[in-house]
Amino acid sequence: MTAIKPQDVFERVKVFWPIEVSTAGDNLNAIYWPLEDQFGSDDWLQIAAWSFHQALWISAKKALSAGHQQMATSAVTIAAFDEQMRANLAHESWDELRPLYGKLEC
Repeated sequence: MTAIKPQDVFERVKVFWPIEVSTAGDNLNAIYWPLEDQFGSDDWLQIAAWSFHQALWISAKKALSAGHQQMATSAVTIAAFDEQMRANLAHESWDELRPLYGKLEC
């Protein structure tokens, strides 16, 4: 496998998400589950989609508590995404990919 930059995988996965999402209900899961199926055996997209989902969920929760029913997916920062990626890559099932995930370039 090839090394990957956080920015590259972030840009690659965020295009699969709508521009705006509802902050209420199970909307984010309804978007995520088909992506998981679509990405099949592409490990980078699998973990990136889950990490983006997690970062988006955190932002959506804050937006909802502030009274916003919708939010832009662009609210997910590369730093928030990277934090989720690193947390997910820490799981033993990703031992092979972990060393290939590069450093975040600021």
